[in-house]
Amino acid sequence: MSIKEIEILQRALERQKKARKQAEKILEEKSLELFNISQELKIVNEQLENLLDEKNSQLKGIFENINDAYLVMDIHGNVLKMNDVAVNLFGFDVNEEEVNVVSLIYPEQEDYDYAMNSYAELLKNGYFTNYIARVITKTNEIKWVNINSSVVFDKNNNPIAAQGIIRDITNQRKERQVIEVISNTAKSILGKEDIYEIAWEISKNIANYLNTDDCVIYLVKEKKKQLELIASFDKRERENKKIYDKMRLPFGKGVVGSVANSGISEIINNTNLDDRYVVYLTPKLSELTVPIKNEDKVIGVINIEHQEQNYFTEEHLKTIEGIADLVSLQLRSALNIKKRKKVEKKNIDLLKKVEKSNQELEEYAHIVSHDLKSPIRSIHALTSWIKSDNAGVFDEASLQNFELIENTLEKMEQLITDVLEYSSITNGAKENNDVDLNLLIEEIKKVIYIPKNVSIKVLQELPIIKGDKTKFQQLFQNLISNAIKFNDKEKGIIEIDVKDQNSFYKFSIKDNGIGIEKEHFDKIFKIFQSLKKSKDSSGIGLSIVKKIVNFYKGEIWLESEINKGTTFFFTIKK
Repeated sequence: MSIKEIEILQRALERQKKARKQAEKILEEKSLELFNISQELKIVNEQLENLLDEKNSQLKGIFENINDAYLVMDIHGNVLKMNDVAVNLFGFDVNEEEVNVVSLIYPEQEDYDYAMNSYAELLKNGYFTNYIARVITKTNEIKWVNINSSVVFDKNNNPIAAQGIIRDITNQRKERQVIEVISNTAKSILGKEDIYEIAWEISKNIANYLNTDDCVIYLVKEKKKQLELIASFDKRERENKKIYDKMRLPFGKGVVGSVANSGISEIINNTNLDDRYVVYLTPKLSELTVPIKNEDKVIGVINIEHQEQNYFTEEHLKTIEGIADLVSLQLRSALNIKKRKKVEKKNIDLLKKVEKSNQELEEYAHIVSHDLKSPIRSIHALTSWIKSDNAGVFDEASLQNFELIENTLEKMEQLITDVLEYSSITNGAKENNDVDLNLLIEEIKKVIYIPKNVSIKVLQELPIIKGDKTKFQQLFQNLISNAIKFNDKEKGIIEIDVKDQNSFYKFSIKDNGIGIEKEHFDKIFKIFQSLKKSKDSSGIGLSIVKKIVNFYKGEIWLESEINKGTTFFFTIKK
């Protein structure tokens, strides 16, 4: 080997040594870096483990201390874990027994269908909120719950479990139901006047609230000392609201009769153990009876029954008592309206009978008038013939007797005419005619006899009023004729006046005649009552006047002083 080759090898060896030293240095640096990184990773792992332990501890605390019930179940509904609140709510402990959520569903088809549909929604969407349903506990207690639930997925996004937070809303729902039933009952009876319709609404609302088909309302019949069934929410009667069996219970009979007597509500948990129980349609095991009172007097009774024992609670009783207090005033009002309508119907029937009687009486009066006037006229004709046939035969005394007979016959005929006129006052009135009283007074002046010493003055223009002209003529003519007839002054004065008083006209007819004693004020308006001051007075004139004033919804009265005169006042409704 030559020296040159040796030098080449030495130089290569030196380069190799340098490269090795550089590699060793890099390895040492990387080893140190790796060591440092491993140390840091160890610290981070320790921190992560501590954090996981902390989170697990926090989750465990939340699971155990949450105020709402919390449970976890597998995909088939088997409960894997429950917190203490859930154990207390449902009564089951998964550490001691197997529980499937299906067993917690309230045992009715609609509840089951609702639960299955909601579970399908949970699997489809991964969650649901505000699921509200009835559940049944281990002790068969019914609870209302609100559930928010979500699905737990594995790393491949497959559902493996579900978790749910469950809140017991039984009390809140009961409170809301109480408010709703009272509110709905108040709304349903508002404005109603028919007692049967009101009772039906009461029974319907209570039956729906208590989930029963047996709620009846009884009405107290005080005179008969019994209770009459006036509404029932029985299955047969829901469609047409008709009562098929109008059951009547004597006071004291049955729980209903006892409550009507005592005025105190009662709950019967088992009707088989109560001898007072009376079956209506079908026997039931629970009964709740509440009186409806108005001013501490029982006016009705609410009776509810249910097929289950021990069904009704003190809360139910308080709620129904609240409804009874609410409806008592409306029921009393309806009772008063019912009585009023009954009286009104009776009055209408009575008025029809009176109207018929008046019509018959008027017909009878016309017949009697004709039958009585015929013989009077015959007697009058006979006396005239006798006087004519025996002219110059009778002495003065006999002629005076004949004149007395003729005057008596004329008075009798006038009396019959007056009676007929009195009986016809309220018939044939034409209310819609305009009557000018100024013209009427002028016509009366032309018809009646007015002595020269008597003057009739109208102090101001009289109104035009609605009514029957003939009736008003009878009214004014009788009063003016009386004022003339009973005037003893040398200068007789009659004054007619009127005042406008809102819905009435107040008329007055004043004279300066003989006057009337105060004790006779009422007597003169009665038929056939006369003060005997005039021989040709039948005692009917002022009776006719009063009857006409009454017909036009007015009043009549008088003021008078003996020997100074009389003023008759009367009102006529506009």
